[in-house]
Amino acid sequence: MNSAGSMFFTFSIINLFLVAASVCIMVLVIYALILSIKALKIYIEKNNRL
Repeated sequence: MNSAGSMFFTFSIINLFLVAASVCIMVLVIYALILSIKALKIYIEKNNRL
């Protein structure tokens, strides 16, 4: 019982770590997408002025 409990505890910690890592990656990807869209808009506006 004790070994199974510690195994489950370790598994849940690993699971939480994986979830946190995937959330961080998703946030970074969304942030990069927003930045690239803003950069594209600025680039298009500069080209339109020329």
